[in-house]
Amino acid sequence: MNFSIIVIFDQLRMEKLQRLFSSMKPQLEKAKHASELLLLHESDTALPKPSLPLEFTYLNIPAKKGIAFNRNQGIKHAKGDVIIFIDDDCWVQERWLESLLKPFEQDKSLLAVTSGTKIPPSNFLGDCIAALGFPGGGTLGFEKMWKVSRNGFTNHLAVGNCALRKEIFQKVGLFDESMVFGAEDAEFSHRLENAGLTIKYVPEGYAFHEARTTLNSFIRWHLRRGKANYHFRQKIGPIRNFVKLRLWSAKNILIQNCFNYRFPIIISLLGFSFIIQQIGYAQAKKYEGKQ
Repeated sequence: MNFSIIVIFDQLRMEKLQRLFSSMKPQLEKAKHASELLLLHESDTALPKPSLPLEFTYLNIPAKKGIAFNRNQGIKHAKGDVIIFIDDDCWVQERWLESLLKPFEQDKSLLAVTSGTKIPPSNFLGDCIAALGFPGGGTLGFEKMWKVSRNGFTNHLAVGNCALRKEIFQKVGLFDESMVFGAEDAEFSHRLENAGLTIKYVPEGYAFHEARTTLNSFIRWHLRRGKANYHFRQKIGPIRNFVKLRLWSAKNILIQNCFNYRFPIIISLLGFSFIIQQIGYAQAKKYEGKQ
């Protein structure tokens, strides 16, 4: 079972790439399966190949085509039977690779494996933002953001830290490149569910992710999410079940943090995030109406 690891970046942040590659190195060096590592640079200007602590293939892809386009470029270039996505601003723990691959060895019919992210302590605002459950569960936890069955299956693919058999794309297609603002993982997960394909959740496969530590980055992120939500709804139609899920996760946020001294800020950010997303949603709707 050969595998390909895909890392995509737009801005060259060497310290983050060094951190990620260094964290993967011990696992890749002792991996029992053949592997390749693809580093995709989203830019109209190619850079010299960065110096990093692992062998990798460096690919330059067009800029500003959207996250789904970037992921699809990685899929098209990957040679492995299993494709692993890990975000460039993550870093992994020692059981990460083994945990993502083991379910495929145990179940030959399984096509998708996902895990979450853990966010280390940050500044006051960063810790409050992480409590809202993004990305990949944040400090709330994946299982409190998305439903996980008793036998460990979920209907949500956290594409920033996941593994997929390449044949899955023959069954349901690639990521939807019209989802330029994001939510490509939610749309892809929706197709998997409609096709009756399960996603195995492995908590042991978690990666680490930095907190968002500024109000500006928080606002920009939720505006983008709001725009993505609009395009997601246009794609799949009624979103009643997704609204129920977000209300359920909001309840979990309140329960988990009700005795936390940060609670007033956390609940304020939660409400603020909904407002910002509605603004982003309205902006996307208005823009499409002008086309």
